Amino acid sequence: MIRKILFLSLLLNFWFNVCGQQESTAHYSKWQLKPQIGVNIPITKLMQGEITDNLFQYNDNSVYWQILSVSYFWSKHFGVGFDYQASASNKIQNKPENFIAAINSEFEDNYFVNTALWNYETNLLTGDIQRILIGLIYRIETYNLYFYPKLSVGRTSVKTETAGAYLNEKNSHLQYSISYSSEMYYQNRFFTVAPSASFGYKILDRLFLNADIMLSYFKSNVEFQKESTNLYTQNKTVEYFDYKKDIYTLSLGAGIIFVIK
Repeated sequence: MIRKILFLSLLLNFWFNVCGQQESTAHYSKWQLKPQIGVNIPITKLMQGEITDNLFQYNDNSVYWQILSVSYFWSKHFGVGFDYQASASNKIQNKPENFIAAINSEFEDNYFVNTALWNYETNLLTGDIQRILIGLIYRIETYNLYFYPKLSVGRTSVKTETAGAYLNEKNSHLQYSISYSSEMYYQNRFFTVAPSASFGYKILDRLFLNADIMLSYFKSNVEFQKESTNLYTQNKTVEYFDYKKDIYTLSLGAGIIFVIK
């Protein structure tokens, strides 16, 4: 009996010493930087197989990198985070050629086609798709592990282009122009809601291995119009393509966290 009491006392003493050490040595930081890269995986898709898909500098699947990510904790458990992410996809770079191919495929049997695509360019630093988020963080930490659930709001920015073609009817002198445009040219900004979580392992007091998972939502509200004009009679017809959809995306990322202070 005495041995059991002694063993239990030693065990409890060891437990309280370990817990006390973890509480006293855990590094509850105020400022953090979080560079990382990841992938965006569509749950619902914006692209719908129309020719106007090629006027979006957007792809449902893309790679993202965090240009800037800063977190500030004003208490042991609560903080605020700012994230600026840029995304890109190799498929976006092929969209001008895809647009020209689609126009040729539709009209080349009856017309000589001359296509034009204006202002289609990308920025290698900021990417084609940009996401800016600010959110509230709840912090859970042990000596080696951490878990930061976060709820963010912000915006997703997607560029759209204007494109067109001139058609010369074969065996005729008739000419036509076709133009595709959207009212929100050039930058489209969609309000975004994004719950997420960061978790990982503390290598050092000021360096953590990090993994992120995020579910984001925005509602697209873009309408393209196709205007066809007979250049001889000046008669015009207009056709509309709506991109008004609820877009859900799963983002998975990995990187590191630098503790500044």
